[in-house]
Amino acid sequence: MTRSEMVEAWRARRSARRSTAAAVPGGAVDGFALRKWRKAGVFGAEAVTRVEDVLRGLLDSVDAEDETLGWGVDTIRACLDGQPTPQLLPAIKALLEAAEPGRAIAQTGAVLSVVHEAGLPWLSPAGERRLAVIAGAVPAAELGADDLPLAEEDPAAAFALQQALDLRRLDGLTIHQLAAVVPWAPLGVVDDLIEAGVLDRGHQPWSLRANAGEQSYLLARLAPEKTDAALARSLGWDEPAEREAFLAGAPVESAPGSLYDLLLRITDGETDVLKELEELLPRELVLRLRKVREGAMTGSWDPDIPADRGLWRLMCALWEPRAAVNPARGPFYALVALRQAYDLICQGERKKAQAQVDKLVDYDGAPAEHAAEAWNMFAYLALLDDNLDLAYVSLARVARTDRRVEGNLALLERRRGTRRNDRDQPANPYLELGLPHKSEHWKHQWRERRRADREDLDLAAQANWAMRRIEQAERTEDWSDFFVLPLDPAALRLPTARPRSLTPRPAAMPRRTTHRAAADLAAVRDRAIADLLPTLLTAPRRPDHDHRTSS
Repeated sequence: MTRSEMVEAWRARRSARRSTAAAVPGGAVDGFALRKWRKAGVFGAEAVTRVEDVLRGLLDSVDAEDETLGWGVDTIRACLDGQPTPQLLPAIKALLEAAEPGRAIAQTGAVLSVVHEAGLPWLSPAGERRLAVIAGAVPAAELGADDLPLAEEDPAAAFALQQALDLRRLDGLTIHQLAAVVPWAPLGVVDDLIEAGVLDRGHQPWSLRANAGEQSYLLARLAPEKTDAALARSLGWDEPAEREAFLAGAPVESAPGSLYDLLLRITDGETDVLKELEELLPRELVLRLRKVREGAMTGSWDPDIPADRGLWRLMCALWEPRAAVNPARGPFYALVALRQAYDLICQGERKKAQAQVDKLVDYDGAPAEHAAEAWNMFAYLALLDDNLDLAYVSLARVARTDRRVEGNLALLERRRGTRRNDRDQPANPYLELGLPHKSEHWKHQWRERRRADREDLDLAAQANWAMRRIEQAERTEDWSDFFVLPLDPAALRLPTARPRSLTPRPAAMPRRTTHRAAADLAAVRDRAIADLLPTLLTAPRRPDHDHRTSS
């Protein structure tokens, strides 16, 4: 509401009150009573009626059993009984200062509003001018330097806030004024300060509010990362719980193309959604995602990127190693090296596989599970080269601590005891088809190989040999002549963790209050008016002088 609209509304209310007074029988105040009320600084029938109404309301709110207020109550009652006195002002001030905190602002606001609207000379000149500005009757620009309240005269910074709201210049509030305003201002006004960029998490406004619910609300608005799922649920806010569930690996119902849907897809190694994901990420995470892509060109990333296991599938999907990977570079590279060796074995690239396996067995820092797989691959390649002694020695060193290789070790012993010309082909037929040992999908893979290799008779013959060997093993239920590799397929699997470092921090909870709500502005206005109580005089001023009268 503009200042001109506020003035017009005040005039309309005044006109309505006059009409009401004229229509009510007995509403007129006789001339004798009017002359008596002048002693209390009340001039005119309308003003007398307004003052009497507000005094009755003030008496109704007083604790009748409080003896300390007896003098003030008696003074006001005497005025209402037809004996107005200049002592009315101290009596009003005493009752207002003794009012309960929850009602004091409203009561003081009601009294001082009447003072302004009825034109009562009850306030100091500076207080009167400030009240006129708060009421919107005159512009703030008309206040002189002496009229502006000092810090101690505006302890709650209510006048400063009311003017800032009226002028829409919230950024004009000082740090000290903000600190004074935040504890009492309506929550909607605090939200206005947040949206204006005046109040931020550095001010920690949640610590200044007495209400626990408002503390939680402001924490969610300004420091959402400090809001746990339980607190968020109490606010009816689902975002933190969804984020926690996503990072914990729980199923998340997300719409196609939404943030969590795209994060799940890159977790599975889908690279075609990266551009779409960039549009939903904050700037710092967009830059991080680009670093992931750029690192895949050389297979080299800053240490903090492979430290997030949720990125490993995406990194593997983007990176195709062109040479043997050094497992000593870190856990990610160690797993990639192990998978690379296995893939090269399945592809029949024995020379490249041997180069990769050599790096694996030379690495002393591998976990026992990975070391066993590496030496098992080393033994298998030696077996394919018919170097049975090397294969046996390689597995024997693992067998001391890992009994899973005992089957392969027994196979090597039988093969060493068989004449060379009587030995079957050493390759595992499943691996020849590019599958783990005893894979249930071998028939489908065999058909795919047949179609792909129909022009290459040697590859087609190798695929048919693998098919016959597997069928024979299934008929006899005996796979003891197949070298088992890998020992455990799980050792080669990439982690299924969610990409924590690409998951944005919880966004601030959206505003729940109304911008510039009328009730909030009225509350600030009432507080600003109530803080003018110290300017209430001990006796009314003469209407044509600035000094006080005692008669």
